[in-house]
Amino acid sequence: MDFEEEFKAGHLFLENRKCRSCEIEKGLLTDFYKCRKDPSLRSSYSYECKECAKKRVLSNYHKDQLGTCVICEKTNVKIVGDLCKGCNKLVKYDVDILHKAVLYLQKNK
Repeated sequence: MDFEEEFKAGHLFLENRKCRSCEIEKGLLTDFYKCRKDPSLRSSYSYECKECAKKRVLSNYHKDQLGTCVICEKTNVKIVGDLCKGCNKLVKYDVDILHKAVLYLQKNK
């Protein structure tokens, strides 16, 4: 935060907020991320403390697992469910479109 933003948010310096995740009351300016532009508003700060936000992000980051894709059979790729990122996008298409794509590939190979 630059000096001007700190000055605007000065009235929030002693404000506390209860974290939605850990339910511990902490300092609004020091322990919560600013998530909107106007620092002078109480609502511009997250409802999850920095500590809990970091834990959540790191736990989601490590959910990706390495494995073998069921469709393309690539190994040691990040998979979601049983599919790699590319095949996961592929299965979102309509069956008719995929059939047309297969016919196109067979014809133009």
